[in-house]
Amino acid sequence: MTCQARYLLAALVLALLAVTTACTPDYPAGPSGRVTDRDRAYFKSGGWRYWLTVDGRKFRVTRADYRHCVRGSNYPTCTTRG
Repeated sequence: MTCQARYLLAALVLALLAVTTACTPDYPAGPSGRVTDRDRAYFKSGGWRYWLTVDGRKFRVTRADYRHCVRGSNYPTCTTRG
């Protein structure tokens, strides 16, 4: 294997690793209860960030959880897609 092929392979592996880790944020689960508020904000440094409020406690969630959990729904039941 030539030196150029090794660099290309290493670059592909690093790119794949970066994509797979960047696409799966892992936030701690919030409290169980009824969703009372939803919030989102755009940051130039990091893009969109999403939060839900349950029983007065605000916590960060993924975009998918934000979209599936509307006001009045039960958290974390609203996060499962069946």
